[in-house]
Amino acid sequence: MLTHSSKQPRKNYQGRSFKNQDLTNQDFSYADIRGADFTGANLTGAKFNYALAGLTKSQIIIISIVTTILFITAGIAAFVAVQTPFKFIFPKSSEPDYFNVAILIFIGFVDIGLLIITIRQGIAETIKYLFYLVSLLILTIPIIASLGISEKKLNNIFRFFGISEAPNWIFWLSGELKIFRGSNIIESVNYWFNDNGDVNPIVGIIITLMVSIVAIFVLIFTLSLAVAFAEIIAEKWLVNRAVLGILVILARGFIVSTSSRPQMLIITCTAFCFTLILIAQHLAKKILSEDENNLFILRLAIGIGTIGGTCFKSANLTDADFSHAILKSTNFRFANATRTFWRQSKYLKFARVENTILVDIKVRELLITGDGKYKEYIGASLRGANLISADLSNANLKLADLGEATLQAACLNNVNLREALAIGTNFTTAQMSGTCLEGWNIDHTTILDNVESKYIYLLEEAKPETDDKERRPSSGYFQPGDFTKLFKEVLDTVDLIFRNGVEFKAFMSSFKKVKVENGGVQIEIKSMENKGDGVVVVKIDVPPETNKEKIHREFMQFYDENVKVLDKKYHQKLAGIEKKVSLYGRKTEETEYRMFFMNQILKIQNSADTRDREK
Repeated sequence: MLTHSSKQPRKNYQGRSFKNQDLTNQDFSYADIRGADFTGANLTGAKFNYALAGLTKSQIIIISIVTTILFITAGIAAFVAVQTPFKFIFPKSSEPDYFNVAILIFIGFVDIGLLIITIRQGIAETIKYLFYLVSLLILTIPIIASLGISEKKLNNIFRFFGISEAPNWIFWLSGELKIFRGSNIIESVNYWFNDNGDVNPIVGIIITLMVSIVAIFVLIFTLSLAVAFAEIIAEKWLVNRAVLGILVILARGFIVSTSSRPQMLIITCTAFCFTLILIAQHLAKKILSEDENNLFILRLAIGIGTIGGTCFKSANLTDADFSHAILKSTNFRFANATRTFWRQSKYLKFARVENTILVDIKVRELLITGDGKYKEYIGASLRGANLISADLSNANLKLADLGEATLQAACLNNVNLREALAIGTNFTTAQMSGTCLEGWNIDHTTILDNVESKYIYLLEEAKPETDDKERRPSSGYFQPGDFTKLFKEVLDTVDLIFRNGVEFKAFMSSFKKVKVENGGVQIEIKSMENKGDGVVVVKIDVPPETNKEKIHREFMQFYDENVKVLDKKYHQKLAGIEKKVSLYGRKTEETEYRMFFMNQILKIQNSADTRDREK
């Protein structure tokens, strides 16, 4: 698919608008399309291999300024998280003691703990825990404050219980609890901000803890965004230099602001600050690796980072080729990416891909690398995926949606395709030896030309107490073309599976209703097979162009409704003296419908025999 030499000079389409234009089969290979607008364009079959997309130089400068501001803000937040409790607990008018040092260290470890919880469980979970904590404080502080009552009231309370006077320690405790009143808390904060005096230590601890927590969240948010922006515009070297610069500035700031304090305290605070920055940087890198717990931060950064970048929003990219393209800061939201070729494209994780199959990280990596060996894609949406020559050997694609995808020349040996949707899927020349095809959904639009297969299995799990997985062929190997012949019959039939036997009257009523609902479509009962344990499979012949999924869905829906109606009817008839008569009537009806059912099958078989004799 790559038709150009790597030495070919780039065509310059920077900032050009191709909005809503018909660019079918146009060649943009090796082109510089930074800042170009392809919104709503028809790019069916277009080539963008080795193209350079993303932001223009002027836009990169703007993002660089924003990144610098975010790094500075992160440094200030880390400084505030440590400096605020330091200022509260060690005012100028007092000397530090062991208790104060312990409180400072405690708050520092709370800050570090918040970062670690965020790394492990995500910002959303951390905020949830803090919400519980704040709610508890909102409930308990007024209760505690209400216990700070006057001496007169305390004495009255004790006299009520027969005690002449309250103990002194009760008076002391009640006086201390008054500090939790709103007016006292506001006054303490005002004193601290204006350096008018010392603050009550309990109030100081509570307020500094809250300020530190807010600062930690500012640190997480700003540093994560800054690191993401730096990766987008200049890769890792900018991140490392920016973090080093923050650490140097913080160290200098602490030395200047706390020069009159003991050296050990300065070292402790600086160490805490460095620790916060380094842990936050680790969290930011985890977010960059698309950690699911904090993915929204990366998506926010990408959303901002794509403003003014190359835009393919709502464009038709069917069969387009983006192999080896550089796709930083590119907008693919709502684009039709049916069979779009992404192999070896670069920086696609920094592109906006909402409402496309690229949202799924595992699917995106598969489309880029073409390597899915031994990986799990259970229930994955691969609709319209371009997996030409991909290696999916031993992968699990159970329940996956492969509709309209192309797997030409793909290696699907030993793949589990149980109940996979493969309507309109192209398997031309694919390798499918040892593949499990139990209940996979295919129709006349599924292309199985020249599939290379030695054998397949029709069951994922072996039958009870056996190792029989319904191997086909039962012995030996397929000859060329046998695989396609085997599934030609499947392409023209709908399999109806009943796990508790068949209610024939409900079946025939549903059969007739489906024909009416689908404009009198010619459907006929082909065969019925008892699989044991009450499981019955009925095959229905349908025309090749019929929507098998719709027929199957409607039939089972009508059948379930009819069974419920019949059960209610028979339960009513079985009541009282009519019980035996109703049983006989039901058996008679069952016999009649069973005979009609078998006649349908015999009719098809006789027609087939007649055609064979005529041949």
